[in-house]
Amino acid sequence: MEPWVMAVVASLASILASSGFWAYLAKRSTIDSALKRLLLGMAYDKILSRGMSYIERGWISEDEYEEFRKYLWEPYSELGGNGVAQRIMDGVSLLPLRSHRKFAEIIPAQREKEPRHAE
Repeated sequence: MEPWVMAVVASLASILASSGFWAYLAKRSTIDSALKRLLLGMAYDKILSRGMSYIERGWISEDEYEEFRKYLWEPYSELGGNGVAQRIMDGVSLLPLRSHRKFAEIIPAQREKEPRHAE
């Protein structure tokens, strides 16, 4: 066997056998787990608060539903979240859709409030 191959194999073996390497991996795993729990918790809170506001209002716009599903529910579900948030999503899915766009009511209302300048 070539000397450089033996050196590489010996280096890899010593890295894998070292306790520092495994401690690093364990620490990394703990951090990843904590970040996942934090993200799940934040998404859970947002799904509950926003979802309940839609349910209490009694309707949801197409844009709101698409954003809620795409940016909150799907990532939350893919990370393993479920339970109460699933029931909220089910309730939001049953809401009647309004066809207006999210900003359609805001922009004309702002234009009416703006003072008109004499030309």
